[in-house]
Amino acid sequence: MQMKPIIKTTLFFFLIAFPLFAQTNLKIVTYNIMGMKPGTAPQTRLYHIIQKLKVLDPDIIGLQEINETLSGGGADNQAKLIADSLGSYFGITYHYYYSQTHLSWNNLYKEFVGIISKYPVEQENFAQLAAGAFPRKVVWNHINTPIGKINFFNTHLDYQSTSIRIQQAQQILQFINQQINLFPGQAAILTGDFNDTPGSQPINFLLANSLIDTWQEVNPSMPGFTMPSNAPASKIDFMFKRIDGQLKTDSSWLVMNQPYSPGLFCSDHLGIISIFSLDPTTIREDSAIPEKFNLYQNYPNPFNSTTKIRYSIPFAETHSGTSVQNVVLKVYDILGNEVATLVNNNGEAGVHNIKFNAANLSSGLYFYKIKAGNFTAVKKFVLMK
Repeated sequence: MQMKPIIKTTLFFFLIAFPLFAQTNLKIVTYNIMGMKPGTAPQTRLYHIIQKLKVLDPDIIGLQEINETLSGGGADNQAKLIADSLGSYFGITYHYYYSQTHLSWNNLYKEFVGIISKYPVEQENFAQLAAGAFPRKVVWNHINTPIGKINFFNTHLDYQSTSIRIQQAQQILQFINQQINLFPGQAAILTGDFNDTPGSQPINFLLANSLIDTWQEVNPSMPGFTMPSNAPASKIDFMFKRIDGQLKTDSSWLVMNQPYSPGLFCSDHLGIISIFSLDPTTIREDSAIPEKFNLYQNYPNPFNSTTKIRYSIPFAETHSGTSVQNVVLKVYDILGNEVATLVNNNGEAGVHNIKFNAANLSSGLYFYKIKAGNFTAVKKFVLMK
């Protein structure tokens, strides 16, 4: 009889804690909420945006066109109101981070770009981008999620000038590389309103530098139009993930597309939601020794002169008790000719990063191959000069 309270307490803790440990995916939304644009019933729209987000229950939200009044002192900031409302509804604390870009709607409101997360944010920052019609920024959160720590970026690009958007895309990629170098081996997600369509120069630049459009990845035959919301015919909202073997895109679809009254939508944009899970070949950051061999995609790819190749070696029992493998990593051209030997030694168990300098090679398609014990893998990369 004395054991019953203990059993009840243990069972209660298990039922409370289980959802936290059971989550194996990450649900991310990107959405331009149209701010407090005059004549669009912004308070009503915000109410319905929040109601829809309660149903979707995203883990992380990248928001563009966040507004607050000039005299409200931040109390009516739309990102804060969304985070507080979700927190009250789900009974948890949502972290919100935003950075002001400019004054919007004829200088009536302050405008921000921001991130909302239900998981702990360990660091946050932003980078100023080249100014076009308005100043622009990309914001960053380093978030500790149930499937690992990720670098999350959100932005809103210029709407007038393609050349400015190209420059902004280059600055965003530079900022992404800067931040992920602080946390090697961790995933990166970039969301935002890019004010450009698939096939445009800014988007092609990002895709050429090891980013994947997650909508297109899982919906290759669907356009994914997000703008305008009442008759979508263009895609300018995107969610990218970095090619690094960390995250697998399970699904992606359009959201926020039901009107709150006839002919009126929550915003002039639709949102995109993507669900990610941990790639089964991923090496956990908190694991000192990986569980299996793996050869990862180089980064960046395509690349100009230099790139990084990452591979992992699990622990191996040997007669001496040490953990070593005979590792050979070589690069070949498209005809199968060996052009470089990057590794040829007994490598210890762990994750290894190799820098490959191709300054003496011509542009084109190449392959890199690893042999470690009985494990062999080949991947391709593109050198563009």
